Amino acid sequence: MLRKLVTIPFLLFLFSMISQASWASQVATSYSMPLLGPEYGAPPRTYFDSKLVTITFKTTPEALQKLIPKPMVPNPDNLVSVYFGHFNTPDYNSGDYVFKGDSYLEVGFVAPVTLSNKAGGYSLFLYLNKLGPAISGREIWGFPKKDADIVMTDENGKITFTVTRMGATIMKATFQRAEKVEPIPNRPPRIRYNLKYIPSVSKNAPPEVMQLTSYLQENKLKELQNGKSTLELGSTSVDPLGEIPILGIVRAEYMVIDGTVDYGEVVYDYLKQGLK
Repeated sequence: MLRKLVTIPFLLFLFSMISQASWASQVATSYSMPLLGPEYGAPPRTYFDSKLVTITFKTTPEALQKLIPKPMVPNPDNLVSVYFGHFNTPDYNSGDYVFKGDSYLEVGFVAPVTLSNKAGGYSLFLYLNKLGPAISGREIWGFPKKDADIVMTDENGKITFTVTRMGATIMKATFQRAEKVEPIPNRPPRIRYNLKYIPSVSKNAPPEVMQLTSYLQENKLKELQNGKSTLELGSTSVDPLGEIPILGIVRAEYMVIDGTVDYGEVVYDYLKQGLK
């Protein structure tokens, strides 16, 4: 009887230790929440045979100053680029986990900027039609990704993209293919800047995170075509795209790319600088 009384607590203790060790092991290999069943794994992210159109247009200096936080400096030519396309990501491993790749539509607005004399592109707005890539992009790098209804058509050499949120069309763009660019030029990697902002759980408290992050955007250009495009912007109460004046389209390109989004760095911390 005594042996049984001693054995039962020991087995319970042993089971508890094994469970804790198993939990700790799983946590050690997790990269995101929930720890015992993470939503996504560690970088890098890769994409392949992704087809997209970029339209670069001229806007006003007032619009850029409103959209780009200091200490970044807007480009003197007042340019903004919008890209829209179809992205493909492969399956990948992270720790003990295997994550499925995805195929999704994405629209992004990027403005050329400089920070500490380093030129790059700052993400203004991004819209996706899938939740998974939006979550990891926001949490890791600070991409301002939001969900949207996106429709893409590609017929007779003409690509049309329409983005809708809250029942309103906030972007409509067309691209008519023209001549192919051959040989395909090499384009060097480019710095991409994001504002990573995470609010506090406490009422009336400053944000927990407010940082400018950067990473080196590397793309392999597999196909390139010039063309003609149109671009119309609209707004909702939380999507002020229509407030960005389009003074003229500078260029439009269609491309097929492979690319990588890897670890980056914090290049400016507003909270450490005392700026809220």
